[in-house]
Amino acid sequence: MKQKFLLNLAYDGTFFHGWQVQKNVATIQQVIESALKKIFKVKTNLIASGRTDAGVHAINQYAHFSAKTRMTPEQIVKALNSLLPDSIYIKKCKKVEANFHSRFDASERIYLYKICKKFSPFIRNYAVFYQKEKLDISLLNKASKFLLGEHDFEVFAKDTSHLCHCVCEVRKAKWQEKEDQYLFYISANRFLHNMVRRLLGTYIRINNERLAEDYFLKILKMQDLDMIGTTAPAHGLYLYDVKY
Repeated sequence: MKQKFLLNLAYDGTFFHGWQVQKNVATIQQVIESALKKIFKVKTNLIASGRTDAGVHAINQYAHFSAKTRMTPEQIVKALNSLLPDSIYIKKCKKVEANFHSRFDASERIYLYKICKKFSPFIRNYAVFYQKEKLDISLLNKASKFLLGEHDFEVFAKDTSHLCHCVCEVRKAKWQEKEDQYLFYISANRFLHNMVRRLLGTYIRINNERLAEDYFLKILKMQDLDMIGTTAPAHGLYLYDVKY
């Protein structure tokens, strides 16, 4: 009898073409499914809480699969990590109910974006170097309050043709300033493709052009693509956690 397992994993997305399996390129899903096939001797589908784009990292990603096995979750973790590259690490594994779904059962997703104040070759793939102007954290946090709640975020999405609607409930949007970095955390029930990166680019525009703190509210009302900022680079973005 098959059992369903939930993986908690982290990965460095630098040299992968995102999560989803694609032809002729390395992806996170493809690499892990290949390892699962070696362990269970059959093709094993892995379904994540959500897809991440090329270059995007994950501190806590979650994905489920089903397998007919006597292996314990701890043994599965050990077996997978012995086969996976160092850029992917399985943190935990646990059995879940047969009706569990890592994507549809997720109640909240949290993303983190990192901006470094000084360029370093050692973190160039893990934070975006921003050299133009100091970020006004007070202004950006004031602007953030206009994102909270349920809104139609279609203008911040790259592709919406496959969606029934673009309404997301943002529950938290907060900036923090550290000695060498700016950190942005955002959580919502769902995110659209490129939504976080387009929001980041718009934050930068608000900062650089000293726009009104309610600028996001105006964009959400008008849904004018010309009002948003340039899409921020992928390598500063992390899937921070997922809540079930």
